[in-house]
Amino acid sequence: MDNLIITVGTSLIENYIEHNPEKTNITKDDILSYYEKESMVDLRDKRFGSEIIAVENLREKDIFSGRHLFMITHDTVNGRLAGEVLEEFFLSKGIVRRVTRKAVEKMNKRNPDEFRTKGLRNLVEEVGDIVEQVGNKYNIAVCTVGGYTAEIFMVSLMAQILGIKSYFMFREFEDVTEIPPLPIKIDYNYYLENKDFFNTISNNERLEKEKIEKYLNEKLELSYFLEEIKDGDKTYVELSAMGDFYLKTVKNCKYLPRRITNVPVNEKEIPSSTIKERPQELDDMLSLLKASPYVNKLKVVFHNPNRKLKVSKFFILDSDDFESTLALEMKTSMGGFRVDIYTVADTKKEYEALMVYFNENFL
Repeated sequence: MDNLIITVGTSLIENYIEHNPEKTNITKDDILSYYEKESMVDLRDKRFGSEIIAVENLREKDIFSGRHLFMITHDTVNGRLAGEVLEEFFLSKGIVRRVTRKAVEKMNKRNPDEFRTKGLRNLVEEVGDIVEQVGNKYNIAVCTVGGYTAEIFMVSLMAQILGIKSYFMFREFEDVTEIPPLPIKIDYNYYLENKDFFNTISNNERLEKEKIEKYLNEKLELSYFLEEIKDGDKTYVELSAMGDFYLKTVKNCKYLPRRITNVPVNEKEIPSSTIKERPQELDDMLSLLKASPYVNKLKVVFHNPNRKLKVSKFFILDSDDFESTLALEMKTSMGGFRVDIYTVADTKKEYEALMVYFNENFL
């Protein structure tokens, strides 16, 4: 594995202060000079702090190649200082070849409200951006050995959702423990079934809770996506860190195909030999789809007048035929219809992006 995200705390600074209580206005050079002065050559020396011990352990076990280390630090003086010390130490000792430091804004426990509503959200966004930048979930992992408890929990949870390995080290042990990801997938259908709620909350940075009570009364679990903020007699809500991550994930369509179709609009529909009658709302939808530059062909393949669909939705069919993996299940005045859609997409990411694009713009 060539890429590692590590959460950075301030244990190395606290360790330095413990052994140098008379020192004030501590600098990066003070700490690095102390390491040299004390001849600290054993990288398992607890005075180094958990970050150095963990990274060296991952290198020893040939888990991490040392190619690129992403350090997540706090938005504090000591947090930034810890990041500076670690960067120079890792590079000067040849432990890693490249370091990227990310100081997460609002990650400061002195302001609990900002930490909860802004800091954790910024943390989730930062980790998500790094994983997307690397692009290969099998070539990146997280190591949650430093930082606040909430931070460690959040990054570990993200690793499970993103399908990447995480590593943790208990204080009593000198070896890291691997936590492999479970086969967890974000439930896209849940978003479609509650689209009105998510649109309402996402269109407002902060909303009076009473304006979404009807949704919460129907489904209490929707509150899990929210943070409550008290302001005098009023209670406001906004998306939580994981709520924001969930919504950005299900609405991500940045991998739309760069190709467009060359099939004329009037040649796109494949006639159905069995379905002769269909409602106007379906015809209107077909007209929109035929005008799309991403659609090559489409065909109405199924009609059940007795099927009561909860919502209309575009989805990916479980099929080996990659030309027809996109479909529309539509709720109409005449029951349920299914339309198979042949698109210009070639890859799984393109199909997923098109599914999101159609759900966001056509329904």
